[in-house]
Amino acid sequence: MRPINRNSNNFKHNTMNYLDRADEVYEERRDEAWMNTEIIQLDKYKANLTVTRERLGASTYNINVFSYETLVATGVEGGSLIQSQWYSTTTSKHVNYVAKELNMKLVKLF
Repeated sequence: MRPINRNSNNFKHNTMNYLDRADEVYEERRDEAWMNTEIIQLDKYKANLTVTRERLGASTYNINVFSYETLVATGVEGGSLIQSQWYSTTTSKHVNYVAKELNMKLVKLF
């Protein structure tokens, strides 16, 4: 009969502790990312327009514009709002409205 290797059991136990801790850290960091994103409430187009503000650094924020749940424009707050393609007249109204409300320069890449 082979003797029990207690070191092997300790290794398995310690490995699981490390994996459990890594999982906890991952969940904490994932949750922090959610805390760094907020929805900007605007007065118009509430049914089909969503604007999010996501923290990139200490005082830098990324703006994302969603029209009908599609990401249609993005940019750094206080800078330029970039729209990479044309979607529709309504979506153009949404993007123009956000740029005006947030005092951002709209740059169309199409």
